[in-house]
Amino acid sequence: MKATERVADYVVNTGFDDFDVEVINKAKALIVSTLGMAVAGSRIHAGEVLARYAKESGGVEQASVIGAGFRTTSEMASLVNATAAHSTELEDDSWPESMYTCHIIPAVFALGEELGSSGREILEAFILGYEIQARPGMILTDGGATERGILTAPSLGAIGIAGAASKLLKLSKEETRMALSLAVSQASGSTRQMGTGAHLYEAGIAGRNGISAAKLAKLGLTGEPNVFEGKKGYFDTLAGMPDLEFPLGRGSDLRVMAVGFKKYTACYLMQRIVDGVIEIMTANKLSANDVEKVVVEVNPTFPEIIKFPAPANGEESRFSMHHCVAAAISGEEISVRTFTDEGVKNPKLQKLWDRTEVVVHPEWKRAILGESNPLTIRTRSGAEFKKLCVISHGDPEDPLTDDEVRHKYLSCTRDIIDDARANEAADMLFSLDRQPNAKKILELLTY
Repeated sequence: MKATERVADYVVNTGFDDFDVEVINKAKALIVSTLGMAVAGSRIHAGEVLARYAKESGGVEQASVIGAGFRTTSEMASLVNATAAHSTELEDDSWPESMYTCHIIPAVFALGEELGSSGREILEAFILGYEIQARPGMILTDGGATERGILTAPSLGAIGIAGAASKLLKLSKEETRMALSLAVSQASGSTRQMGTGAHLYEAGIAGRNGISAAKLAKLGLTGEPNVFEGKKGYFDTLAGMPDLEFPLGRGSDLRVMAVGFKKYTACYLMQRIVDGVIEIMTANKLSANDVEKVVVEVNPTFPEIIKFPAPANGEESRFSMHHCVAAAISGEEISVRTFTDEGVKNPKLQKLWDRTEVVVHPEWKRAILGESNPLTIRTRSGAEFKKLCVISHGDPEDPLTDDEVRHKYLSCTRDIIDDARANEAADMLFSLDRQPNAKKILELLTY
């Protein structure tokens, strides 16, 4: 069975009962985390722009625009809500595929709301969609796609969402195969866009286009049935891998289990480094005044992504090692607000930017995240403190508890939705597999 057909067969013939309970519980926690981001992102520039765009565009009221107080088509709601979630840069990711959840979760909720899908069906679609985008990404991302400037999260994400939407729409195997093919024609993502609004918008594009692909396939639109494989197939286009093979999981072997939760509103590459800086500062009772230099060692891909030593705005600050380290040594609370336009203008943080030195090792293997980052903090007194940063609290090896996930969620919803409503929605999301539909949850998060 060829790759495109095999993926379609997997989507159609795998379901909720094929997932172990820990997979279901992890998926629910990821959903809580992501929908909180969408609420916070509704007050961030990119999310606000997309909400205005959707409102001015009109459309049938099928799905909720989170935090914005109106409804629109499921495709447009997915476009807005995924962009808003991504605009916080708090999205949860898995590695080495460099795949995020902020595009697919808003998409399955938007389409699920339109269709009146049950909580079980929404969870099923999310887990399956994430699996079919993440598995090839594990090979393609560091295997050539990133080198070509392709950001695989939204590119493969459009395919994952097309599969998830096909499951919600209960498409046949052949219809699902066409949905996957149509998604390839709409898939996009550029590493050059990181640090701009376009990077945030790409998550929304994946959501909108994945739903569109599945709906068009249901109406009979066709695509190349073997679009993934072979010379000039999609996997060859992405990374020169025409014969790519990859497993697809069941039981507990699902890629949602590999997703790590972010704690800081910045690129995932810096999460473990920020944790490392804070750990050294706390353990040795250091203040910013004690620090002469923070030296971070990185692979040659790193500076292509973390590329703003003196960020000009909030979007650039989320891809700035200098701003992240400044926040970590400042002693101030690190929050969503640290990485806004106002946070970048904080003179206390700006004065600390030059304390960071990034050392690039051209001889190291190229990879988006890589295995580790050596960290050294030198003090004015001449002392040095070192740490090898390998994981961050929140990674699969050290996951957040449900209480910590709720704390992250509430930090996003606070000042936008009152805590009673936010907690009611969270309670329903943590029991999503027992909810008849998502209507009440989305009302709580939208109005």
